[in-house]
Amino acid sequence: MSVKFFNPNSDIEKTHHKLPPWQQGEVAIFVTFRLADSLPRELLDDWLRARDAFLAAHPPPWDDITEACYHSQFSDKLEERLDAAHGSCALREPRIAQIAADRLHHFDGQRYDLWSYAILPNHVHVLFTLRDGESLPDTLQGWKGVSSRLIHKTGLSALNPFWQPDYFDRLIRSPEHFSTVKGTFARIRPKQA
Repeated sequence: MSVKFFNPNSDIEKTHHKLPPWQQGEVAIFVTFRLADSLPRELLDDWLRARDAFLAAHPPPWDDITEACYHSQFSDKLEERLDAAHGSCALREPRIAQIAADRLHHFDGQRYDLWSYAILPNHVHVLFTLRDGESLPDTLQGWKGVSSRLIHKTGLSALNPFWQPDYFDRLIRSPEHFSTVKGTFARIRPKQA
């Protein structure tokens, strides 16, 4: 399957969610979702306030400079906070990480094409392309909902809820963007504690 990239001149489907996801047909998507305890509430609240103020001052569509500024101030900062490994870091447990990985692979080649992913101690990154007619929120709900049920069923984690309900997504802009993301997040599994 060939990879398609974001076209700022084409229609964008935006669904209602705390952090509205963008979807544009079969354009590659990079998404991050995290454990329920991955960020202390005060850090997340500060980040959301600053992001909301930026969005109010800079409504889309954005030029390349505004988009780069947004990602520098918000996407990169969120990654830094997640990488600090707050919370239980339940995904360090190999059996939990395997359940999450198995869910990512479950409909690969049917509902979406999975390009790469990283399962880190308290969050997951996934690069994939949805197949025609598939929904980003439904796909994320499937990954998170089923994995959460399986994890709780096995008694591997007391974290309940297991996943934070929101997630962060970004449409892939170019072949270079795709290569960078794919190379960075190539099926990384967490180190054992």
